[in-house]
Amino acid sequence: MKASTEFPNPETRLLFDGDLILYQKGFKHEETPSWGIIQADIDNWIEGILDKFGTRYYIIYLTGKGNFRDGKAVTLPYKGNRTKPKPKWYRQIKDYLLSCHPTELISGMEADDAIAIEMTSNPNSIHVGIDKDIWMVEGWHYRYATHNSPEVPLELVKPHLKLNDKGKLKGGGYCWFYAQMLMGDRTDNIQGVKGYGDKKAYKTLEGCETEAEHYLAVKQVYDEVCGDDSEARIRENADLLWMVRELHSNGEPVLWEKPDGI
Repeated sequence: MKASTEFPNPETRLLFDGDLILYQKGFKHEETPSWGIIQADIDNWIEGILDKFGTRYYIIYLTGKGNFRDGKAVTLPYKGNRTKPKPKWYRQIKDYLLSCHPTELISGMEADDAIAIEMTSNPNSIHVGIDKDIWMVEGWHYRYATHNSPEVPLELVKPHLKLNDKGKLKGGGYCWFYAQMLMGDRTDNIQGVKGYGDKKAYKTLEGCETEAEHYLAVKQVYDEVCGDDSEARIRENADLLWMVRELHSNGEPVLWEKPDGI
C-alpha cells in the first residue's frame, strides 16, 4: 500500500503512544484531588486530536511485561537509569485506558514497536506521540504540543538529517537510526560512541546518500573506537535502538540487518 502525499482521509487510523499518556497526564495531575477531572482531561485531549484529523479510528498502545532488549543490553542495563517514581495516578490512568478506550497492552517489546509494525503494514496510519526514537520509521507522524515543546504539523517522514539553528540534530528514517547509532540514547541508557553528539554525528553522515553508505560510515567509527569489539558493539546498539517493523512466524521480532550488498 503506497502512502498518500495528501492529508490522510477520515478512515486513517491514529496510533497513540499510550506510555506517554500515562506519564504526561499522570505528572500533570499529581496534585489533582479528583479522578473525574483527570478522566475528563484524558477524554477531551484524545477527542481533540481525533477531531483535528476528522477520524474516529484510533488505537492506544501500552508497554506490558517483558522486553527483548533487556537481554540484548551488555554495556549498560537497558533503561537502567530510570529511577523516578511513577506518577500518583499511573495505575488508574492505565486501567482506564484499557477499559474505556481501544487499547492494546504489548508484551515482549515496547508500545513503539507495535506502532512501528502497524505503520509499516498500513503506511496511511499516523503515529501520535513525541518520542524521537520512532521517527526512524518512515510514514506519517504528528507531534502534539507539550508544556515545553510546540506542536509539529503532520509530517510524512522520509530519510533525512538536519541541524537546526540551535545545533540540535533532527532526522527521520534510516538516517536517524544511524545517527542514533553514533550518539546513543541517554534516555534509554544506551551508550553511543564517546565524543559523538549532534554536530559530530551530522558531520559524519552528511555526505552519505544511501543506507549502505550510512552504515559504512558508522562502522568505520566503531572500528576506530572499539577495535576488535566493533561488530559486537554495533550489534548490541542496533538491537537496542531499532524499532521493530515486523515479526517472525513464531512471534519473535525481526531485528536490524545490514543493508543489502554489505
